[in-house]
Amino acid sequence: MKVVIVDDYMPTLEMMEAMLEHIEHISIYPFEHADEAYAFVLSQHVDVILMDICMPGTNGIEWCRRLKQHEQLQHVPVLMVTGCDDEQKLEEAFKAGVFDYIRKPFTMIELVARVQLAYRQKETMDQLKRTNEAYMESYRHMWTMQKKMNEDLRVARLVQEGLLPEPMNNEDVHFIGHYIPSSQLSGDLYFWQQVRPHLYAFIIIDVMGHGVASALVAMSIRSLLHGLMTKVTDPLVVVHELNRHAFQLFGKETKYYFTAFYGTIDVKKKVIEYVNAGHPPAILMTEQKTMLLKEGGIPIGIVSNAPYKKGTISFQHDAYLILYTDGLMEVLGEECAKQLAYTMQTAHSFDQMVKRINEEVQHDKGNDDITFVSIHIK
Repeated sequence: MKVVIVDDYMPTLEMMEAMLEHIEHISIYPFEHADEAYAFVLSQHVDVILMDICMPGTNGIEWCRRLKQHEQLQHVPVLMVTGCDDEQKLEEAFKAGVFDYIRKPFTMIELVARVQLAYRQKETMDQLKRTNEAYMESYRHMWTMQKKMNEDLRVARLVQEGLLPEPMNNEDVHFIGHYIPSSQLSGDLYFWQQVRPHLYAFIIIDVMGHGVASALVAMSIRSLLHGLMTKVTDPLVVVHELNRHAFQLFGKETKYYFTAFYGTIDVKKKVIEYVNAGHPPAILMTEQKTMLLKEGGIPIGIVSNAPYKKGTISFQHDAYLILYTDGLMEVLGEECAKQLAYTMQTAHSFDQMVKRINEEVQHDKGNDDITFVSIHIK
């Protein structure tokens, strides 16, 4: 413990020094002049300061006020030593930042107790300061890591978006897809491609949850789709292959599963074949009727040899198909399918239908990933 004593009266200075020497591990630095004491305090680590309130030149109150303005010395406790009963002066001293005061005459027990109390106060403040500095350093480190993570996620999202197909619009079909991730990455995915001169394949997937883990699963599935759709067109075979891939990727006790709607469109035969693997039903609208496409089975990745059924729909003229993930159900509510069907029926064109759905999604995004695909079969 380092204690500085400032008193212009030498006998008092010597007396306090003698009393305080009974404290173990104490170093005492006596000063008769306030300016000398101030210079010393600035250059040394000091734990407690004892100072006479009435000093020639700069008095104790002014000295203390000056000390407390220094950032590194704000928490050094100052004990004022006074022989007067001027309550106003004591009030002024406390306003200046004095920790406590000792009234003359005082005993050794009183002086030692007050100094030790002030020292414990200093230790507490020093510990709080160290804790705060450690916290701030930890916060800065976390902020730096978070900034790097956000940048990594931004790049990953750009990669993920780059894997989604561009809109397709030709004399046979018009495909448009929209996806809005709840966080920076999404577990939703859609894909389509022309696999034969008159045959188009398409899929929409929703991996359980959202965020990084779901996005990685979705990207793993995406890596299969081009080759799988080109090689195999039967929806039943494709879904069974995706189910096999899920168990191969995660093992028998997989904690991840995904819903999917896979279909093919034969524009020459005017036939849609599909399998709905636990996904919200797609909505098909033709000139004759509007229907929900539910035929299929359970989500992929739950049972290794899950049975699935294939649905087949024939149509004669233009047909419109909407596929979506359950994030859209969170936005539109339980009547999601009815609301989408109504939008399809009342829209004057395919583009207007897509625009209306997109406006409804943007108005209230919800907490889940949102994806929907609009298909016009011409």
